[in-house]
Amino acid sequence: MEEELNIRKVYNNELRKWQGKPLTSTQESLDSYQEICCGCVLLSEENLREMHRYWEITELAKTFLRFATYLEGFDQMLDKLYEPVRRMTDCVFDHPRLRLQLLRLQLVVVQRLGCLHDHELSVEQDVTTEIARYERNIALADAYRFDEVENRKRSGLRYDPIEWSRAYEETIDEVSREVDAALASHPRGMGFCFAHWHAKEQALRARGIAWQNPHVLNPRVLFD
Repeated sequence: MEEELNIRKVYNNELRKWQGKPLTSTQESLDSYQEICCGCVLLSEENLREMHRYWEITELAKTFLRFATYLEGFDQMLDKLYEPVRRMTDCVFDHPRLRLQLLRLQLVVVQRLGCLHDHELSVEQDVTTEIARYERNIALADAYRFDEVENRKRSGLRYDPIEWSRAYEETIDEVSREVDAALASHPRGMGFCFAHWHAKEQALRARGIAWQNPHVLNPRVLFD
């Protein structure tokens, strides 16, 4: 907890320097933007580990995109950007359109690094394939063709294709805040996922979105 507070303090201090100001290309400012990007990643990963404040990850990802997109234009910052953009992308799972933006940035960084070092990075094809998958599923969801959306994760678990819809993406942060408040005193241990899914299902239903949780869609899988 103390470590998280220190990370948040450094992140807020660096971010405060640039609020309402144009980005600049001095090495000092670029290093500050790098600190902000790392803070976005570390705070997002902490939220995922603690299973709370999922809604905050959205704003952290948007902040990350602002500064990381600028950093990508500087060759000397690319090596420092490679790992953070991958980790930030991995933190975003309830916002397919936002994750697609991160994937596209990740591809640019990978391609630029490949050019700088005169060899193609092996991860480039994986990122390209993932971008194509996201573009296809988002297009199908926007056309309300949910029965054609890929509904399995790489782990083999099925999930509800409604999660690709714009309505879900635009609602889920508000739902996450409500779920956090409802489960504030609930122990984050064995069985917490069921309480979380139940609260999430109810909150989404109240907003006109019928969502099926992973346990319903994977009845033979043991969740804790």
